[in-house]
Amino acid sequence: MGLAPNATNITVRQVLEKLDGEFAATAKAVENGEFALWVGSGISRKAPSLGGLIAAAIEYLRIRAVDPATEAEYMPALDEALQLAGTDRTAVGTDLHLAFVAWGARDAIVNALWNSYSRVLDIRVGAQPGDFILWTAIDIRRQFENPPPPVGSHLCIALLVLEGAIKTIASGNWDGFIEAAIHRLGSGIPGILQVVVDPGQLRDPPGQARLLKFHGCIIHAEQDEGRYRRFLTGSHTQIAMWPNNPDFAAMRNEVLGIATNRKTMVLGLSIQDMNLQGVFAAATGINKWPWPCAPDAPGHVFCEDQITQGQRDVLRIVYGDDYNGNVLAINAASHMRAWGEQILVALVLKMVADKLNCLMGLALDASGRGALLAPLTASVNALRDQMAGGAVVDAVDQSRTTAVNTGIALWSRALSVFRGGQLQHDPAAYEPISPNTIGLLATDQNARASRLGHLAIVLALLEYGRSTAQWSLASPANDDLSAGVASLKASRAGAPARPVFLVKSASEAIRLQADGAYANDNALVIHSDDTWHLTMATRSSRSPSSAPGRTGSLAPSHVSVESLLQASGDIDELRASFAAEVLL
Repeated sequence: MGLAPNATNITVRQVLEKLDGEFAATAKAVENGEFALWVGSGISRKAPSLGGLIAAAIEYLRIRAVDPATEAEYMPALDEALQLAGTDRTAVGTDLHLAFVAWGARDAIVNALWNSYSRVLDIRVGAQPGDFILWTAIDIRRQFENPPPPVGSHLCIALLVLEGAIKTIASGNWDGFIEAAIHRLGSGIPGILQVVVDPGQLRDPPGQARLLKFHGCIIHAEQDEGRYRRFLTGSHTQIAMWPNNPDFAAMRNEVLGIATNRKTMVLGLSIQDMNLQGVFAAATGINKWPWPCAPDAPGHVFCEDQITQGQRDVLRIVYGDDYNGNVLAINAASHMRAWGEQILVALVLKMVADKLNCLMGLALDASGRGALLAPLTASVNALRDQMAGGAVVDAVDQSRTTAVNTGIALWSRALSVFRGGQLQHDPAAYEPISPNTIGLLATDQNARASRLGHLAIVLALLEYGRSTAQWSLASPANDDLSAGVASLKASRAGAPARPVFLVKSASEAIRLQADGAYANDNALVIHSDDTWHLTMATRSSRSPSSAPGRTGSLAPSHVSVESLLQASGDIDELRASFAAEVLL
């Protein structure tokens, strides 16, 4: 038996197996909005490097410490930094007069200060403000200038927000990646995310989700230094004072509330700081989390390779005496051994598939065909797993961001064509299924009227044909409307690749036709209802002389899933009749 995968080499597909298995209750709870995300620097690996910030601080102090005009003020600060690193000026020797990047001990000093970063930020320089090292020496505003685009983790958090699964995010990060991801995927519509840095923002109009930046935000501080600079929290003293600093009183109440009443999923946050451990301790005093928790999900889930010491502290705090004698069971239930990227991608794929399956069940029940749900659900999940297999690390970017962006683009293209018969107005945006959680989908008349349940049936039938080698499916050949939402090629010699269009009804098909989508006369148009066949003079516009096996050009074919559903007695008949229509 091979070794279990670690957090780095576990695949998205393997995480899905966990979400379908031992973490099924956790996945269901996430989908129904029970979890708050607690995020830290581990999901923002393209933010300025901690090592780079340390080096910037040392170099700033060094330049002024070796200048006779400022030596008296800055040399004590440099000495303190070196002492924190376990060295001194004597050991540094003549390197003191070289740029820090050229020091022989540079790497050793940076590594030594990595876990003492909060102490570095606490170094005082004369009568300068307490945050002088961060604000001036490091020049944190410049460090965060021109940030790169949000990565896959941030995009997946945005997707979970837009689909209504995540209502609250508590972040210790100063960057604006989550905000940027939601701005992009939400077409720049204001108010989707309520960002809270200053307590006054707690009274702003609520959005679909709330982002509590409990240690401040560099984006806000850059835009309005007078209002937001004081909230940037990083030094040891600031962290120690956070529980009693009146500037954070309202924020403390909010994070205490979510620690008390929302399950916690931790992504890239060690929770080693005492101020956060104090929040969980106070929450336990208000409403203790139970153990055993079954059938509910555990109250705290950590996405790590190994649970950190700070996270173990939290488990001891929140479960109290129940932790004794249940250490292994609680640790196992609370530890999903994967990094945030794989877990977030898997959660998104599972949520989308589960929403489609839910809507499919509602549609089948409404037509008296509920017996078809189980095999069709299996095919939707197989398609989900197929997508998970493509969520691999890009060799250049060293993340799954490329795969996430590709998946968002393909799904949003398909849903936009299905709903409206056109490509998205904003190609960078995401087309959500519904802002409601799965538990509330039955009340979402818009989602049900959009016939997304029938879209799920189409996807299930297409996937079954692919998995049984009746045809192959590929991404559209290009970005043109005429390329459809996918490309289908029958598994017979010389069969042409055909653009596939999935549409809600005849009006979407007619709009596509008017816009020249069927320019190559080879399109396969799959309708969720039977309006086209009821209103058009002929069942389809393909040549009556066309026959299975023909390899020449075909006219557009129109297939009605509703008609096939009504005419089929069981799943085998439905699959066979669908294949016959598709392959004609």
